[in-house]
Amino acid sequence: MSAQAQPEDPVARRRFRAVAARWAVAIRAQLWQARVDLAILAGLAAAAAVVRLVMLEEIPPGMHGDEGWTGIDARRVLDEGWIGPYVMSALGQPTGFLYLTAPFVKLFGDTVFAVRIVSALTGTATVLVTYLAFRIMFDRPTGAIAAFLLAVTVWHLHFSRIAFTVISWPLLEMLTLLFLFLGLRTGRWHWYGLAGLALGLGVYTYNAYPVFIIALVVVVGWLALGVAIARIRGLRSDRELLLFAGRMALLASVAILAALPLIRFAMDDKNDYFVHHRSISLFEQREWDTGSLSDRAELLWDGANDYFTTAFWRGGEDGADAAGHQALVDRVSLTLMVAGVAILLWRWRHPSSVTVLIMVALLPAGAIITTQGDFRRTLGIVPFLAVLTAVPLALWWQQSGRLPPAFRNASYAGIVAIVGLVAYLNLSFYFDDFPDTSIAQVTFGHEITDASIYVSDLPDDTVIYFYSGRWSYEYETRRYLAPDHRGEDRSVEFNNEFSLTPGDDADITYIFLHPYLEQADAVARLYPGGTLVEGSGSFRAYLLPRSVAPDLPSNAPKPTPVPPEVAEQAEAITRDVVRIQDLATIRLALEGYRNAEGQYPDNDGLGQTLCTYVDLDVGCALQESLGTIPHDPEGGPDNDGYWYASDGSAYTLYALRETDSFPACREHPEFLDRYESLHCIHGS
Repeated sequence: MSAQAQPEDPVARRRFRAVAARWAVAIRAQLWQARVDLAILAGLAAAAAVVRLVMLEEIPPGMHGDEGWTGIDARRVLDEGWIGPYVMSALGQPTGFLYLTAPFVKLFGDTVFAVRIVSALTGTATVLVTYLAFRIMFDRPTGAIAAFLLAVTVWHLHFSRIAFTVISWPLLEMLTLLFLFLGLRTGRWHWYGLAGLALGLGVYTYNAYPVFIIALVVVVGWLALGVAIARIRGLRSDRELLLFAGRMALLASVAILAALPLIRFAMDDKNDYFVHHRSISLFEQREWDTGSLSDRAELLWDGANDYFTTAFWRGGEDGADAAGHQALVDRVSLTLMVAGVAILLWRWRHPSSVTVLIMVALLPAGAIITTQGDFRRTLGIVPFLAVLTAVPLALWWQQSGRLPPAFRNASYAGIVAIVGLVAYLNLSFYFDDFPDTSIAQVTFGHEITDASIYVSDLPDDTVIYFYSGRWSYEYETRRYLAPDHRGEDRSVEFNNEFSLTPGDDADITYIFLHPYLEQADAVARLYPGGTLVEGSGSFRAYLLPRSVAPDLPSNAPKPTPVPPEVAEQAEAITRDVVRIQDLATIRLALEGYRNAEGQYPDNDGLGQTLCTYVDLDVGCALQESLGTIPHDPEGGPDNDGYWYASDGSAYTLYALRETDSFPACREHPEFLDRYESLHCIHGS
């Protein structure tokens, strides 16, 4: 400030300088605080981005069909622009994430990276917003520790690395809380408007998001109750009560306006918006409809018990997204969470404490009142679990600052060691162990992914003959990764006929996946002159140019006869494929029977033929749903047929096994000792 601007009176000049000095100190303090926050945000961004971007195309191994749908719908956005607030792909999902994905598909093409990078960036942004939200709700140490723990927890990390729309849910809920608590702290109306905007936009993230809305309504109700009690006690004025009501009304109004397109879509009966909900809702199940009040209470209790034990203790594999191979919360974090709950209960008068406790109590409802998908339907709880873990560590950090210098640094080091241990437990499992688990390999189907990427590199006019026991050529992964290639299914699972005979209208590429891998050798013997490709063990391909196809031209090499052993092996594989298909059909019938009767057909665990002896075999109870009981393709129902054993709560189905195309049973039951090799499937 110039000397001319200062007062001429000496006393006034001294006062002016004192005020200026205080302002300067305050500004320097604010700048210092801002630099600290920026440094923390930069460190969190680096940590979160690294663990989300490294080996993004390799872990998880392959590409899920729902990730394929994300890419397909993103292409629709590029082609059509507005595709509405909701699509029926992947059994029905909001479209917000799909609009975010479209520019990346445009930039990186039809690749795994193009769709997964959006999840990685969304997950990284969630970590940063989580720091800001809990920084405002609690303090800097709590926000920083919670955000870092969120960055490294398996639960959030996994969904940050797969292109499922659910990853955008925690981001919108944390934005909502950030703006809401900024409004509560400052009283500024625009923060409440932004909170309403974030809350309303959240409906475009994931189907389970309304559970967060319900939890937030409970939070606002608690806050309103506190304001009302304070007014009764004379601690608040009528004006303050009206201001609170007006701010909440603004939040709700903006939220409704933001969500209006999806609300209108859901209210239109022709869209059948609730079809997905009906298919998974506990309240739509037969046991709920026919059960008494105590039966329903038991169903809810069982659902809650299953959820908490699988998520927090023993794990429970979810074949829809491969989560749950082990508990998603490590033991160290679980111990700290218990302490965090106790501390927040002690601080129950603080709105931040109550908010976290309400969220942790209510968000599991997304899993308890539905079937399957427990971990993704409660992904919104993960930031709050992170802050529960952080609360005791942050308290420890704050108390360490009061220790003598000789002990202070050692105390800080102990906190860092615990946080580092949590990071190690989570990251070592996810990057070292998880990719090789059977649930990861099966769920993400690296075989169909590798084959589809290979097809995408072939000339567009190549015709694909596709052989797979699990995937059709029309599977979403192939449709996204190799959309421009004409092809047809030739496996017995997806085509009533099995044929290796090529057409004569184009260059052909045979693609063989399990259990048809050996057929690549057969087709190479039948039609020599092509190129056999080994696809890293996951698929095999045979490229047959038009010039050496049968009947083209007259001097083309004649196909050599199929050696008898090759033909026999192919026929045996086909029979094994039929057996697997039959067992899958029987398994569906068994699950339907259990849903209707409460248990599987019970033969005390003794092995029986499935339904040879109508008066004795309990498997005959499936006759009504199956129509015709399947039997072995090489024999009758009592000769090399199918066998069944169950105690009512679990079952095993057995079938003859002729080839190595499918795994053998680990245990060989005594009543089937006469057979050298068996295939079996279990259920419970």
